[in-house]
Amino acid sequence: MASSYSNIHPVDEILSSLVVETVQGDDVFIADKVLETITIPQRSGTLLLEESRNFMGAGAGLDLLRAPGASRAVLGGFDRSSQTYKAETFGLEDYIAMEDIVDSQYPGSEEQRAVRKVARALRIAKEKRCADLLFGTSNFDNDTAANEFNGEFDDANAEPLANLYDLKNTVFEAAHGVNPDTLVLGHKVFRTLAKNPEVRGFAGTSSAGFAAGSRILSNEATLQVLRDVLGIQNIYVGSALRDTAVPGATSSEAFVWNQTSIFMGILRGSDAIIQKTGGVKAMPVAALNLQFGSYMAGQFDDPSGSIRRTVWAEEAHTFHKVDGTLGRIITDCVN
Repeated sequence: MASSYSNIHPVDEILSSLVVETVQGDDVFIADKVLETITIPQRSGTLLLEESRNFMGAGAGLDLLRAPGASRAVLGGFDRSSQTYKAETFGLEDYIAMEDIVDSQYPGSEEQRAVRKVARALRIAKEKRCADLLFGTSNFDNDTAANEFNGEFDDANAEPLANLYDLKNTVFEAAHGVNPDTLVLGHKVFRTLAKNPEVRGFAGTSSAGFAAGSRILSNEATLQVLRDVLGIQNIYVGSALRDTAVPGATSSEAFVWNQTSIFMGILRGSDAIIQKTGGVKAMPVAALNLQFGSYMAGQFDDPSGSIRRTVWAEEAHTFHKVDGTLGRIITDCVN
């Protein structure tokens, strides 16, 4: 819907700067950081999966001792498998009345503003798809913090670092001895860790003020403690917000990622990912971002060229779950 003339062309002259609604910076979006992005040669194809058991030894009952003149023992094998995938196209457009382009006194072009709106909406939707994948309890092994840790991270005397270290070992055992390389934390979980005495104790001595009083660690200090103790370098916090209200209703903002959940798993793979014609071959990984087309944007005018100008943006990809046993979700980590 076109803006009214009085809204787009204020009566009072704009003298210095423009005050706009506050929005989060683009650094809150983690979808493109969390999952490894693989450029796929075709929109759809096959993901070739190696069977980890083929590399876990000969198994019990097979005697490798060879008597003189006897044949060597034969190593058994397990079939490899495959999955199909298809990249979907996600796009959005917005339009501007030609009169608004001419009349607007706002700094910058109306086309650039519209492209920013469209691009941001695309990124928020992409963030939601990633959150639904990694925090979706139907996708990965999961449990509540009460069952997994015998309590929540904000309980009195809680030891979340010890809990997370135990979780790392649980994922390690389920992943055939491959250590998890990625941890994703809900926003509320992360802020709780920053205030936890056990976490603060690892940041410094009480004489330095880190483990005493009401001291709260900075975001980076909290992340560094987690990296040092857990040995996991890829740690991300889901802090992006989105408007959940339908158009026309009062705005209602909510976190894209569940605030009280965490995901720990293998998202970088234990070996390099290899491109192959007609398919993609990957060693153990919980999920991938298979990208067929990166962000594209453009604009066009209505047939008459005098009514409105449309701007658009789109990308083609899919967030693909590869192996649900290579990641674990813990829900309700804080009250």
